[in-house]
Amino acid sequence: MIRYCLAAIAGGSLLLLACTPEAPPQRVVEVVVDEVISEPYQPKVQYVGRLQAKDDVAIQARVSGYVLSRDFQEGQLVEAGDVLYTIDDSEYQAALARAKADLAAAIANQANAQRNFSRGEELLPKGAISQAEMDNLTAKKLDADASIESANAQVTSADVNIGYTVITAPISGRIGRSKVSAGDLVGPNTGDLTTLVSIDPIEAMFQITEATYVSTLTERMEGNPDLDALRSIEVTLELTNGLIYPEVGRIDYFANRIDEATGTLEARARIPNPHSLLVPGQYVKVILQDSNLLQGLFSPQAAVQADQQGSFVLEVDGSNTVVRHNVDLGDRFDDLVLVNKGVEEGDRLIVRGLQQVRPGMPVQVKSLADNEAQAD
Repeated sequence: MIRYCLAAIAGGSLLLLACTPEAPPQRVVEVVVDEVISEPYQPKVQYVGRLQAKDDVAIQARVSGYVLSRDFQEGQLVEAGDVLYTIDDSEYQAALARAKADLAAAIANQANAQRNFSRGEELLPKGAISQAEMDNLTAKKLDADASIESANAQVTSADVNIGYTVITAPISGRIGRSKVSAGDLVGPNTGDLTTLVSIDPIEAMFQITEATYVSTLTERMEGNPDLDALRSIEVTLELTNGLIYPEVGRIDYFANRIDEATGTLEARARIPNPHSLLVPGQYVKVILQDSNLLQGLFSPQAAVQADQQGSFVLEVDGSNTVVRHNVDLGDRFDDLVLVNKGVEEGDRLIVRGLQQVRPGMPVQVKSLADNEAQAD
């Protein structure tokens, strides 16, 4: 607005003169700020993984015969040693009886050969028998000894085959669908009778990039790259419906090389599965979280903005002037976000009034705590 002034000049005349305009007072915007804080946290990264059984066993017949019974319910949990199938053992019982009879005959024959050999040793020095006859007695004794060994082996083999007619679970786990029924003829060439998987603990297989392995994992191992150093990394699973599986597992395996085709490293975690809720083949999100606390700087999520240059925050400096800081962000924790670079502890960041200010503007400051207390 232009102000007009009256000025007296010589001769008594009055002139209307334009005076210098007054600048309007600059409006100072009030903003609400919250401080950057330093807090301990557990870093975490996420990968897509797939579950697999710790052990996956194909159950097969070791001997031929007719199935007398299937001794399990398909899909049930079984313990190691539980009977799964029983095969008719009558043929193998007969074989065992024959083997025992042959062993008895071999023992009798060996005893006779031993007596003849001992008698020959007494007669040879007296010249009652020739050396050729003595050699014959020796050969018969050795043959009788070998027959004993062979007969014992036959008994053992027949006994083992009888044992094979009762098929038991080699591990504890969940049994699959049976491919044979009572009355079916099975044998070593039949293939899988069923399958058995051990699912407690269950394994999660996932792939991590080489860069992630180097930057995220080896940093936490502090130069000690062995599996013991990885025990501090907790593994949790997020199911496809978004629920977090309650049991916590651990990494127990890293591949010994990077896959050249994909640039990734295979990793495996074992997760307790006491109630058999997880099943092999299931897709999950694998979350790695270090159980050791790290210290980090956290900004209020409300203070973070983004443009073509990336993420940034607006700080109010000591002279109550707005300053922009580009930031490198990490994980989000509720209403806070980890800031890897760009701010310092205690920086006052604008969380309300962001749209009314720009870098270089003076502002009037109110803390978030004061603002909320006033609102209450």
